[in-house]
Amino acid sequence: MKTSMPKTLSVGIIGAGPGGLALGIFLRKAGFTDFTIFDREDGVGGTWRVNTYPGLACDVKSHLYSYSFDLNPRWSRLWSEQQEILAYFEQCAQRHQLTAHLKLNTEIISATWHSDSKTWTLRSVAGEEYTFDIVVSAIGIFTQPVMPDLEQEQPFTGTVMHTARWDHSVDLNEARVAVLGTGSTAAQLVPEVAKVASKVYSVQRSPTWVLPKPDRPYTAREKWVFAHVPLAKKIYRTRLWLRSESNISVIENGSDKTQQFRGIALRTLETTIADEELRAKLTPTHPFGCKRLVFATDYLQTLSQPHVEVISSPARALRSRSLVTQDGTELDVDVVVCATGYAAADYLGQIDVLGADATSLRDTWRDGAFAYLGMAVPGYPNFFMLYGPNTNVGSNSVIFMLEAQAKYIVRACEYMRRKDKSYIEVRSEVTARFLTQIDAWMQGTVWLTRCSNYFRAANGRVVTQWPRSARDFWRRTRWFRSGDYTFDPPRGRPVIQVGAQAADTG
Repeated sequence: MKTSMPKTLSVGIIGAGPGGLALGIFLRKAGFTDFTIFDREDGVGGTWRVNTYPGLACDVKSHLYSYSFDLNPRWSRLWSEQQEILAYFEQCAQRHQLTAHLKLNTEIISATWHSDSKTWTLRSVAGEEYTFDIVVSAIGIFTQPVMPDLEQEQPFTGTVMHTARWDHSVDLNEARVAVLGTGSTAAQLVPEVAKVASKVYSVQRSPTWVLPKPDRPYTAREKWVFAHVPLAKKIYRTRLWLRSESNISVIENGSDKTQQFRGIALRTLETTIADEELRAKLTPTHPFGCKRLVFATDYLQTLSQPHVEVISSPARALRSRSLVTQDGTELDVDVVVCATGYAAADYLGQIDVLGADATSLRDTWRDGAFAYLGMAVPGYPNFFMLYGPNTNVGSNSVIFMLEAQAKYIVRACEYMRRKDKSYIEVRSEVTARFLTQIDAWMQGTVWLTRCSNYFRAANGRVVTQWPRSARDFWRRTRWFRSGDYTFDPPRGRPVIQVGAQAADTG
């Protein structure tokens, strides 16, 4: 009797950040050995390796911003800093034996599907080519820094840099520094710069809502309990997760939870900033929660220091040794630091992805990125994403979301192996129903109020955020439903229409 061997699948993973590492770990546990994790950097960690600006820390508590299967009893404080988080992911890669699967210093610039062989070819910036049965993008959304469009009225003789490309050779001691932006990055950076600079300008387009971040080191007793008492760290992490889940209503415009947090932010501002004029500059006019919330320990206190000045006009131009704002104010500066975020809605913008019929993913997404469960797009067989469209959870840890997605993709691979399948593609009608549901859920959220944020595509559709709880996403990805997919190339490909979500214009 002839028995067929199980299907052997090769998997190419683009990105060695938290998502790519989780997928590699789950693939190994499921018995897949032919997979490679590519990264353009010289080590793992993703954004936690690339970003090294002073003050960088996580705004999710340490025990929650870690894998559920690899809990760390040795976190030093409630909210860990960059170096400690990077070390954690490096250790995870070593503990779970991923080193042999890493292909570092290799930037993937294109992915091309071949219908005849049912394989993908990945091409690096150096011209090297790699072939896989399955390709998974795990590059995330914080990979393309956005620089402000500053007019060069004169050649600037100082330094301009983005926080994501921090130049440690630049000496900020006694320097005059302008920090552009008021988001989480600026809130972490400004206090550190103010410790050494002679003058700091916080240049804002608009103020942001700031909530207190009561950070502190874990005590020796707490760390001992996490390390030695069975289930202690798991119970503690679960409590943090449940508390985060209880805040899901903060995304609902005008909800009681939203008003509660807004009140906390206003009281914090009032008790911290005594100067009425400065307090007015720092009071937001946009709805609470429509932009990413800022959690800060000493940001507001720093803004009230004598050598720190808040400039309520966005940057417009550079002169030889100055920055000029929209209202004509000229600031004498040595260094301009751009804490201006990322092109988060431009998913996979730096990679050319060509699917069936040589269709470009950029063309497919010309009206905004979309994907079934944030992972699969019709017309792009054997291709998945981690941290794809509409998976940025608004009230919990992205690590939890990445684990759910990685497990789902491994289940899809296990199904293909078990059924001896070499082709998988999400059905167009399934994707269309999912997008209709997403748009329905989005109604009533604060993200659709009149507010400028990185969540939206050019047509106004919110393409980054998940408008439900993390628990709901876990439920929807807990099982792989083979009926949502086809395992044979379809004869026709219906075009999915994605429209803008109706926004609150009031």
